[in-house]
Amino acid sequence: MATDTTIWHAAFPSPVSSPNRISREELHARLAKGDRDIQVVDVRRTDFELAFIKGAINLPAHSFYPTLSGLVPILYRYKQVVFHCQSCSATGRGVRAAGWFQDALNEQGIKADVCEALILDGGIKGWVEEYKEDPWTIFL
Repeated sequence: MATDTTIWHAAFPSPVSSPNRISREELHARLAKGDRDIQVVDVRRTDFELAFIKGAINLPAHSFYPTLSGLVPILYRYKQVVFHCQSCSATGRGVRAAGWFQDALNEQGIKADVCEALILDGGIKGWVEEYKEDPWTIFL
């Protein structure tokens, strides 16, 4: 029996944009003060169920690109949309989704002072390492 070894993102274009990163400390400080200009997007799939950042929405990377046209009108009302996956490595899901989102914003002429994509430095692994005992970290 053959196994499909196609990389999940092979059917989608590579992002053109390279969004900036946000530190765990800066994100935590902004969430703790109730900053309403920021939204966290967790692009993991079933691993979302292990731990997540309070208030994050789960939009799995595997289905993110095909739904971009519907997501931009919803998410661009936030000044900054922070994407993350497990570790946000250079080729990870969070980096790829953030790039796609920023590309979509750019294509629609939405400037960075209105909305921009950011990448959580270290992903959820770094977040949990730093904030595992914090109320902003939810474990199921």
